[in-house]
Amino acid sequence: MVNAGAKRGEQMSEKKPALVICHTAAGQMYLGVLLNRIWYSPVLAKTAEEGVLLAGQTPFSFILFDGEASELELQPSITLLRTDPSVKNAPLVLFMTNDNPETIQSLLSQGVSAILTKPLDLAIVYGVLGRLSGQSRLAPRVPLKVPVEIAEGTPEKILAGIDISEGGLYLRTLTPVPDGTSLHIKFTLPHDPEAIELDAEVVRTLRLGIQLESEPGMGLRFLGMPDDTRLRIRNFVQFTLMGDLEWKSVI
Repeated sequence: MVNAGAKRGEQMSEKKPALVICHTAAGQMYLGVLLNRIWYSPVLAKTAEEGVLLAGQTPFSFILFDGEASELELQPSITLLRTDPSVKNAPLVLFMTNDNPETIQSLLSQGVSAILTKPLDLAIVYGVLGRLSGQSRLAPRVPLKVPVEIAEGTPEKILAGIDISEGGLYLRTLTPVPDGTSLHIKFTLPHDPEAIELDAEVVRTLRLGIQLESEPGMGLRFLGMPDDTRLRIRNFVQFTLMGDLEWKSVI
């Protein structure tokens, strides 16, 4: 479901390959499913050595490494991933629960590109991985089906909102208005009783064409969004993408 919605924003691009190294099957599943939902193609490995072998067959946009290991195991793995020719140039991201500043600084000094702590904040994960892999979209987007009231500026006063991120909203319409048009919109998120009302700007239009997977409509960028409204949208996106996932450390 999420991939179908993401397809609208990434419809002509392929998922970027990412190497996931985690010694537990449950952790591999969690990270693999999460990456797939935010438009990456995960390749799974249990050890750094196995990951290096896989890297000889596929160039990866980044390496996602579960850092929940003893120092005796962690240090050789990082050294291998930062020195082997097949992977040393790929950004290395560690997932771990240890947020001690000295530990983090030590790992960064060893060539680790970024450290993400559990429990995961999807907005931070998406931003970090996007920056390292050259992803153009700034925030994750999920499918949505809600009526959106338009105060003025469009022929239709109620349009269907079909996907959303904390940065904007996509509206389905056969008569999109020009880029740069300012609109005042109002809508309500599922399971959220309080309506959201704010200004937005049309930043992309897509008219009905020959590609059936291209949904005609217009993309809006939210303007001047209050912090509490951004948080409500962020929480909705995170729950939609990750609400059925739970990190488990069992083998």
